[in-house]
Amino acid sequence: MNNVSQFTSKEDIYEQASLWISRIDRGLNAAERQELEAWVEASNGHRRILHELASLWDDMSVLNELSGLYPLKQSPELSQKRQIKAERRARYSIAAAFMAVAVMLSVMLDWSWLMPADNSAQHVARRVATAIGEQRTVKLVDGTIVQLNTNSIINIDFSGNTRHIELQRGEAHFAVAHDHYRPFIVQAGENTVTAIGTAFNMQLNEDEEFELVVTEGKVLVRDKTSQTPASDATALINPDDNVGGQLMVAGEKANVRGAVDARHNMTDDAMQQDLAWQQGMIVFKGEPLAAALKEIGRYTPVTFSIKDETLKQKRVAGYFKVGDISGLLFALKNSFNIQHKRSGMTIELSLNTDSVAASS
Repeated sequence: MNNVSQFTSKEDIYEQASLWISRIDRGLNAAERQELEAWVEASNGHRRILHELASLWDDMSVLNELSGLYPLKQSPELSQKRQIKAERRARYSIAAAFMAVAVMLSVMLDWSWLMPADNSAQHVARRVATAIGEQRTVKLVDGTIVQLNTNSIINIDFSGNTRHIELQRGEAHFAVAHDHYRPFIVQAGENTVTAIGTAFNMQLNEDEEFELVVTEGKVLVRDKTSQTPASDATALINPDDNVGGQLMVAGEKANVRGAVDARHNMTDDAMQQDLAWQQGMIVFKGEPLAAALKEIGRYTPVTFSIKDETLKQKRVAGYFKVGDISGLLFALKNSFNIQHKRSGMTIELSLNTDSVAASS
């Protein structure tokens, strides 16, 4: 009598179970169904491994087919694995649903990039001013940076396809955010200065004339009565388009009143000196004392009086801190032999004749 029975390795059982899984997936005929039942009944290990592979197969049709073939007791370990997998699927489904909702909300909230612009919603009107001696930096809604000098006023009107600024008084430097489709227009006196993304400085004088310095890129200067923003922007992109007005480029300075006058190129040093007010300084390069004091008077409520006509024409040069009247008077006395006398908010300047006589 042969007491030796054939030993089937675990690898063989897994191979046979895999074969049965593939057959169940394609569909069993009657003979295969009977053969499978016999194979499962032969060992509890067959039953367990078959269901384990069915779970890994991750196809509910296979599991349903197995359940329909015969009532099958699952091991606690297998049941726990299937429960963990089901819970994991549920969590993934919930997470995916939340992700879909989040994406939908973000698209809905940012839908404006597909929708036509509502001009009424885009309208921005604002007035910005500085007091005497005050300097201020403002960032506009389009990203443009405006630096306002002392005693200045700008009126901002952004509506539709234009960005419009009126320089009503004083001085301002504009670092314009780039936008081909919304030209940036600054009106001062009788003219407009148009940019689409550049930097320039404008100082409006009492006679409606303004000084224009282009620090970056190029601008178009036109008469304010012939303003057509679309063609202005086109001319800046393609200078060959003749739309009237005059183009000015970086490094150029001019006085503007109706026409562009006294236009000339500036060195980098000259431009830095001209715009030294942005660092709180005033630079004089040999201007008459009367003109220098007029410039200094923009930054202080103090007024200067000079009775001597010769002294008015005396040339001065140097760096002065804005608003520092004491430092100015000290420099005038030590460098130019000019004495002063205060009376309230007025300072009277005169040449120190005693010192002149002593030196002679």
